[in-house]
Amino acid sequence: MTQNGPKVVLVTGAAKGIGLATARLFAGHVFAGQGAVVVLADRDEAAVRAAAAELGDPHRALVMDMAEEASIVAGIAHVIAQHGRIDVLVNNAGIVDPAGTLALDLDSATTARILRVNLSGSYLAAREAGRAMLENGGGVIVNLSSGAALQAIPGRTPYAMSKAGILGFTRALACEWAGQGVRVNAVLPGYVATEIVEALVAEGQVDPGSVAVRVPLGRMARPEDIAQAVLWAAGNDYVTGASVAVDGGYGAYGGTAPAALAAAPVPEVQQAPVVVISGGARGIGAATADRFAAEGARVVVLDRDAEALEALPADRQGLRLDVTDEAAVAQVMERIAAQHGRIDVFVNNAAIADDFAPTTEQSLDAFERGLAINLIAPLQLAAAAARVMLRGGGGAIVNLSSIAARGGLPRRNSYCAAKAGVEALTRSLACEWAQHGVRVNAVAPGYIATPGVMALEAEGKRSLRAVRRRIPLGRLGNPAEIADAVAFLASPRAAYMTGAIVPVDGGWSAFGDAGDAAEVD
Repeated sequence: MTQNGPKVVLVTGAAKGIGLATARLFAGHVFAGQGAVVVLADRDEAAVRAAAAELGDPHRALVMDMAEEASIVAGIAHVIAQHGRIDVLVNNAGIVDPAGTLALDLDSATTARILRVNLSGSYLAAREAGRAMLENGGGVIVNLSSGAALQAIPGRTPYAMSKAGILGFTRALACEWAGQGVRVNAVLPGYVATEIVEALVAEGQVDPGSVAVRVPLGRMARPEDIAQAVLWAAGNDYVTGASVAVDGGYGAYGGTAPAALAAAPVPEVQQAPVVVISGGARGIGAATADRFAAEGARVVVLDRDAEALEALPADRQGLRLDVTDEAAVAQVMERIAAQHGRIDVFVNNAAIADDFAPTTEQSLDAFERGLAINLIAPLQLAAAAARVMLRGGGGAIVNLSSIAARGGLPRRNSYCAAKAGVEALTRSLACEWAQHGVRVNAVAPGYIATPGVMALEAEGKRSLRAVRRRIPLGRLGNPAEIADAVAFLASPRAAYMTGAIVPVDGGWSAFGDAGDAAEVD
């Protein structure tokens, strides 16, 4: 989104539900000092014109049928003719089989219709908008997938197929267009209280009580919950090819007993929240502290580096801590609670790198030293912070995972194992603590230009040129971009997110081809 002037945002399926909530949010958002012109597209002419009228000038309605290629091509051409460009496309329009027909009873026409609207229609809109974005030097596409793409729901086979297909072409487009300034992401809602779901409830296809007890947060999402994730995915410049789950923990839960007995309490929004960050004196931790401090939070940095703590800015408190000392961890959290009255956010960031020894030469002590700091300490820190949060009515914990959790890095056994464990930890704690109002999510950074990563290059342990060529966006991330993701997950904007793992890696985890992902000199 490099153009000057108001951003042009096209939202499909915008007459109601998630689409309308998204249009409203973008209409009130400011991008680098500029507002937005939102074009609301829908096949229901009366409804979409009423929705646009509600938003008022300069926002406009567009009648567009996602089942018809000619309608999509003409509609997007009309937007470009009227506004000169499209900066953001939100591919939201979709349909379901209201009868919930089981696979053996499905007719080919029903399957074709769902795939045509949900998958082919989204592809066509992305193709047409993407062509304009490429010509204008950049843009963002956010595709609406669904938790049904990953979690089986009886009677929803074509719908699940279409939404999984959206994830596939999201990754493909993200990798194809990253080098030309176009980012493509997907948001995966869980059960959302939209008009479609309400109709399914009325027809007996969805039991809201059964849904609520299966969701760790104990409720369906509001359309606004999904819209907030769409807005964030459109705004973070190092996120592409990502799948962002907004499902209240539904996808993270693997138990057989009810996940929730009632809706989780919602912590009171604090004007000056108390934010605790482990490993917060340098790198990503320091950038995260900068972000929260700039937003008016009371920031407490935990770090073992006494010299770095002494050099902290005046707007944050520093406490020395060995995160492997369980007793000291519990004591420092209680000290913070006694001083500030509560802990609202805890960022589990402290970590160390492997020793990079060949596996056949690595000692058990070296392997377990990494686990002690990168896996066991995060559990102890989260538990100590949660004990304080539970007394205060809830809070948010954000763990730092890594691309190493899902992709093997040679000679980094301990780090890869620990970060995979952190993701399991995140899901487990999210489901266990949701009922108490404590949300737990994780950010999975790719290669970030921190002092530690740059030191790897200086020591000859990693070629950053090779790394950049492997990243679709062609660059390392900025610590501030990770801090942005942490701040989002910790905020009320992510109120329906728990148990989610959000990749912020420039498309690294989306790339599946051989060779280089980007052309880098």
